Amino acid sequence: MKYCNCPKNVKFTELFHHYNVPPPLEPKYGIKKYSRKIFKCKLCGHFSARHKIKVNEFYKKNYSLISHGKKMRIKFNKIISLKSKSDNYHRVRRFLLFFNKFKKKKITLLDVGSGLSIFIFGLQKIVNWNLTGIEPDINFVKFARTLKLNVIHSNLKSGILQKKFNIISLNKIIEHVKDPVKLLKISYRLLLNNGYVYIEVPDGSKASRVFNGYLREEFFVDHLHMFSKQSLKKCIEMSGFKLIELKSIKERSGKYTIYAFAKKLHVR
Repeated sequence: MKYCNCPKNVKFTELFHHYNVPPPLEPKYGIKKYSRKIFKCKLCGHFSARHKIKVNEFYKKNYSLISHGKKMRIKFNKIISLKSKSDNYHRVRRFLLFFNKFKKKKITLLDVGSGLSIFIFGLQKIVNWNLTGIEPDINFVKFARTLKLNVIHSNLKSGILQKKFNIISLNKIIEHVKDPVKLLKISYRLLLNNGYVYIEVPDGSKASRVFNGYLREEFFVDHLHMFSKQSLKKCIEMSGFKLIELKSIKERSGKYTIYAFAKKLHVR
């Protein structure tokens, strides 16, 4: 998936062009020759970034320090203290509302790109599941270990995971990779039969309609893709999943987000 999953002859509209200067609130990655464009597919409404910036380099070491600073505990505690005013509080609630029938069962869950591990930390307070995270940034992994959480230092594409899971969560992850469908297919293979995937992505459709939307977080440089409901649905179905639920929301932080639950129905 280079730009979207529509036929190659479908046209794209250039939405905006960041040249030399990044959005004011974007983390300071120290990018030289800052130039990138955002295009929108005329058929499915998917948004894709086109540039030569090597965003993969962000996640090896400096992403955590640039985005959260060296005092991760302070950032973590601040988010936890927000309680119902935080995005994660409501993420955990809708997640467990969907999986209510599994609350008392021994479920295995893999959280991809755990970051500060806010999500699995919130889950472990409520359910007695076997929770695992996987995270490429060693600083995040070291912090997770101070919380006594099981977070593996690696990424989903490495092939390091040998077991399968009941649920895989991808919270604001697939927008960071060149090919979201490829990552979803890897997730599919790592799920047990009748397993579920939970996905969150930036809602480019709503963000683009806001005044000065091109400056918003949804369109920051580390996002190679921004989705419409139609384009996320297409990604999910092309990966082999059966879509169960898909909604667009405005989070407490002000971010526009699309979330989805999908199910693996058979062995591929």
